[in-house]
Amino acid sequence: MFLSKMLTSKSLPDIGRRFGGRDHTTVIHAVKKVEELKMTDSQIAEDVELLRRMLEA
Repeated sequence: MFLSKMLTSKSLPDIGRRFGGRDHTTVIHAVKKVEELKMTDSQIAEDVELLRRMLEA
């Protein structure tokens, strides 16, 4: 969900629907959680960055 939000212009409800009909608040929570984890765990930050680069390639 985090990468979907960062890499697309899709709305929160659209992203939620694509992830099994989740609510937009679930997407907000997921995005905030990943942002928090990236700041406290360098391995997660590296993994997210690697995934982002792979998807953009």
